Amino acid sequence: MAGTVEGEKVDVSFSGRRCIHSRNCVLGNPHVFVPNAKGEWIHPEAASVEKVVALAENCPSGAITYHRKDGGPQEKPPVVNTVRVRENGPLAVHAEIVLGDETFYRATLCRCGLSQNKPFCDNAHI
Repeated sequence: MAGTVEGEKVDVSFSGRRCIHSRNCVLGNPHVFVPNAKGEWIHPEAASVEKVVALAENCPSGAITYHRKDGGPQEKPPVVNTVRVRENGPLAVHAEIVLGDETFYRATLCRCGLSQNKPFCDNAHI
């Protein structure tokens, strides 16, 4: 499951390939990210642009990204690169990451060797 939902002021993209189901999105705002919904489950108009941006930037895997259309700042690489070991889980990386022709700033990388979606974690360790 992947795709982009266009909003008036912000577009929100989701990559199921990168999602580790941390649930930060649905717990952060269940009106913007509606779990188990039939059809569209992302509603960028249900909160302010700043809140949608904060929700996206709180996604450890980078599965949720955004493109602001209101003239506000787009996501930038962090000032300090970080790698965190998630307990019984992947490496959570926050840095400018270039993989092939794609550049992104957040990712959760497999550290158990079982993922069928390397280098990304697919929760195979569970």
